[in-house]
Amino acid sequence: MKYKTFSRKNFFETTILFGLITVLAAQFNMNLFLNNFKISIGIITFPVFLFLIEDFPILSVSIFSAIGVFITRFGAIWLQQGFQEQAALNCLPESFFYIVYGFLIYLYSRKRSKVLENDSDIIWFIIMDYLANLVELMLRFSLDTFEIKTQLCIIFVAISRSFIIWALITFLKKYHLTFMKEEHATRYKKLMLLISKLNGEVIWMKKNTSLIEETMNSSYKLFNDMKRRGVDEEISKAALNVAKDIHEIKKEYILILRGISEAMNLNLENNGMYISDIVNLLETSAYDEANENGKKVIFNNDFDENLYTDKEYFFMSIFRNLFTNSVEAAVDKEIVIDFKIKLKPYTEGSLNEDYYSILIRDNGPGIDAEDILEIFEPGFSTKINFETGEINRGLGLNLVKDIVENQFNGSICVTSEPGNTSFVINIPKNELKVI
Repeated sequence: MKYKTFSRKNFFETTILFGLITVLAAQFNMNLFLNNFKISIGIITFPVFLFLIEDFPILSVSIFSAIGVFITRFGAIWLQQGFQEQAALNCLPESFFYIVYGFLIYLYSRKRSKVLENDSDIIWFIIMDYLANLVELMLRFSLDTFEIKTQLCIIFVAISRSFIIWALITFLKKYHLTFMKEEHATRYKKLMLLISKLNGEVIWMKKNTSLIEETMNSSYKLFNDMKRRGVDEEISKAALNVAKDIHEIKKEYILILRGISEAMNLNLENNGMYISDIVNLLETSAYDEANENGKKVIFNNDFDENLYTDKEYFFMSIFRNLFTNSVEAAVDKEIVIDFKIKLKPYTEGSLNEDYYSILIRDNGPGIDAEDILEIFEPGFSTKINFETGEINRGLGLNLVKDIVENQFNGSICVTSEPGNTSFVINIPKNELKVI
């Protein structure tokens, strides 16, 4: 995989940019064995750029580089010694070296999907380097090029430069693989958080489906009642039309719900997660949210047993809502969230079997006594943006309660005072997939 594809619109700019980089690299050179035969690292850039960049314009860059190297070589002599025709002739063969090497590596790229796809491909780089040098030397020295000393020289240069290319690309492959793994991990985390949010929305939509059904039935009953009582026909028809419209809305609503559910099922295929991994993933999200508001979050985790569950998205919805509430409600800049999970026998709680007790506690300002009995009601919220007047829709805790009770057959309770708000969630052991 490569980092970037350049569009044709940027073809000219791309050629100039990478041509200039190659010309600059060519300034690092030395005379080796032969006079007027400069060995540089300029052509090393070609395979490296080809590895990094999709659709790299190798031919145009090689031609630009050839012209640029000639200008810089001859220009330096001109500035030091004045115009010399022979100097121009001496600099010209090196330009053909870049053109030949560029053409050869272009042919190589047409046969390979990746640069140095196999380590054995280094042989091709040695051959390409050798042939390009051979062309340059033939233009310089004619038949003297085939002397043993000259041939050994260009073979040595070809091997050395090709091994440098191999080392650079091998390093880039390892770095690139590490980078892609990190990038994929980040994307995967974001995807899982998104799915957990959608999962919560789907739960609400399913609950609202029954509400829509009840509203439609009520409208239809109202129509029948009005018709039976002899109410004005236009008014009773209006009630019937309301029932029909609600029915149409219900059909569209169900189609949307089905579409979201099917899209989620494509990504929900997972064997499960450890609770610690779920919490760690959500901690990163909480850190980012706190930082955006100039706050800092400290998590204290205590896993009496690190559960492995196949209901990870439900847990994500529960924990994400509670962590978010802690961050949003905090007045102090430093937020401390304690997360504890313990396995308890049924004799210690209200459940009639062994259960897991999950404690989520923060050091926030607490919940007012008059509000604590209503916090799980849909629509209840104490969060308001005083700049926009926007009030939180107040579905988070109601969703948490719904998941705990209806998905896990558990219970949730809350106690609160300034500096200590604790949510305790009890879930029967047999409701969780544990290994």
